[in-house]
Amino acid sequence: MSQKQSRSRRRQSAQRPARAPRIVRATGPADLLRFVPDLLPVDPEDSMVLVLFARSRGTRSRTLGAMRVDLRHTEVPDELDEWAAVVLGRVLRVDGVTGVAVAAYTPETFAPTGRPPAAAQVRVVAKQARAMGLEVLDRFIVAADGWGSLDDPRLPRGGQPLALLDPDEPRTPRREPLAAAEPATDEQADRFAEHCVAWWSQPQGPGGVLHGVALGDAETVPSGAFGPASMTSLLRPPSEESAMDRYRWGRDIDAVVGLVEGILTPHDEHDRPCACRALLLALVVRQGLIGLLLAQVGWGPAFGREVWTAVSAPGGRERSIERMIDAIGGGRFRRPDPDRVEAAIAALHEVATYVETRRTGAALDEALCWLEWARGASSAAAALAARALQQDDDRDIAPIVLAKVQRGALPEWAFRKDPSKPDRYEELLEERARA
Repeated sequence: MSQKQSRSRRRQSAQRPARAPRIVRATGPADLLRFVPDLLPVDPEDSMVLVLFARSRGTRSRTLGAMRVDLRHTEVPDELDEWAAVVLGRVLRVDGVTGVAVAAYTPETFAPTGRPPAAAQVRVVAKQARAMGLEVLDRFIVAADGWGSLDDPRLPRGGQPLALLDPDEPRTPRREPLAAAEPATDEQADRFAEHCVAWWSQPQGPGGVLHGVALGDAETVPSGAFGPASMTSLLRPPSEESAMDRYRWGRDIDAVVGLVEGILTPHDEHDRPCACRALLLALVVRQGLIGLLLAQVGWGPAFGREVWTAVSAPGGRERSIERMIDAIGGGRFRRPDPDRVEAAIAALHEVATYVETRRTGAALDEALCWLEWARGASSAAAALAARALQQDDDRDIAPIVLAKVQRGALPEWAFRKDPSKPDRYEELLEERARA
């Protein structure tokens, strides 16, 4: 790919159109299993996969996607029951699900006994699904030397050949990862450093007009959108930089919100670095501001204005603070906008090309870990959170994300676009409690 093509792709990456759904008609077990990898972000290995269905009409069902968890390697009944209950509890949180197909992908083999491996795990999960009111469409085993359905009375010893699961056409390509930013030149890095100093040492910041926000100049503007601070450079280690001793919370909130929105807009690669990139770094480095930034990135300018206002004038606005904490913690909050999340990820990767210090690296990794977790990339989120804490163990959001990933906790919006209403699992728990 040419350099020009690479730049063009990056400019377009912030607002990529959603891929049109692919319609596949599965008329048998092999047809369904062929397309299971297309429903997941990774190929299933040593995994329990539940393909989720919603009854459409008659005997027809349409898939709602698939859920993968690590396969539990035990045949102790109590342990399997507890594990299956947790797995199915997640399934019931998905809107509209009426049935599942259960498939175990295991490195074990049918040989030498000819019996299907991991059958105990599949049976327990299927039993738990029926107990929770779900229809079980089929129960599969995909082993290293064959595959089969536990519901097939003619399943041969040793299973069916794996070749039957080979796709008839090329796999559906998974969504491409965001392109990495090109390395910065020395001139760009120097200009970025000047922007950083300007934001926090001059009342008007870089001055002029930035993304439609008038910053003014030193003679006409007594204080910029973020207020004056003591001279500091975010590019020096903490021992050499002076503390930010003044921050005018709530001054020019519309300007603040507008600048954050400007960070997410497509940028011309020929004008790198935009002064908003230095502002982005300043916001993620400052512990008290990174949450406000992420809230606006995920849920838009209206929510951004709400949380910036709440922090500037907390009296009577405790509910807004609670909403922000709930949102950042993955609680009962609507799903964040994926295009905005990806635009922020791209901008943070660009900022990372300009700076190389432990403090800034930790702040950037912390922001990235939350954004990756918010869009469902738990493995990437965990790695970024761990790296952030290795560089600075005093960060606030990174340990929260890492703890959630380690215990397998997903954001509420991973199951439903609007988790504010009780899901079927919660309703089931309430029914059992009343009984």
